[in-house]
Amino acid sequence: MINLKNSTDDKIRYIAFRLFLEKGYEATNIRNICKEVGIKPSSLYFYYRSKQELFFSLYDEIWDEKIQYLENIQALKQNLSPDTKLYILFKKTIEYCSRNIIKQKFLLRYHLFPSEELMNMIRDKFRFWTNTENNIALNIMEECLDKKILDSHRSADDYLREYVKFVNAHMIEMIISNIKMSDTEIHNLWLKFWNYVF
Repeated sequence: MINLKNSTDDKIRYIAFRLFLEKGYEATNIRNICKEVGIKPSSLYFYYRSKQELFFSLYDEIWDEKIQYLENIQALKQNLSPDTKLYILFKKTIEYCSRNIIKQKFLLRYHLFPSEELMNMIRDKFRFWTNTENNIALNIMEECLDKKILDSHRSADDYLREYVKFVNAHMIEMIISNIKMSDTEIHNLWLKFWNYVF
């Protein structure tokens, strides 16, 4: 989506992504996109029925790419202790967001400031995608509880809420500051979090 390729659809997606990110949804129109791509609006409508469909095609692609990446972390499928898996999930999440920071800025923009036209759909899609992402961590939390690595006086959902707040805070900080964390910083943050919360 970010890399400009040769097909018309790739160009449409590249330009639309950039304009949605830079100008916002309301200020981006089909004519702007078509002018930069070098096509007529009727050509764009061959690929997408509306600006909204194009937007959500990009939005869902960004989320789907992230979920696939997290679900395919090989270390999470190995015979490691669940607390090690949780650290790996955190580290890989931060690394993924660091490598794809422009896409994360896109999501953050529209989660914080959705246009009125998109608000309900974004809320529903956000709930779906975050539940999908959170289930990866939740399964590990449950394994931690089963193996008595975490104290059973709290539920897996309670631990998950703390974890999600922790991850989101550092992702947002990274997006805003545009500063990537080193492996040592990621590890030290995790140790502080683990010792404080868990």
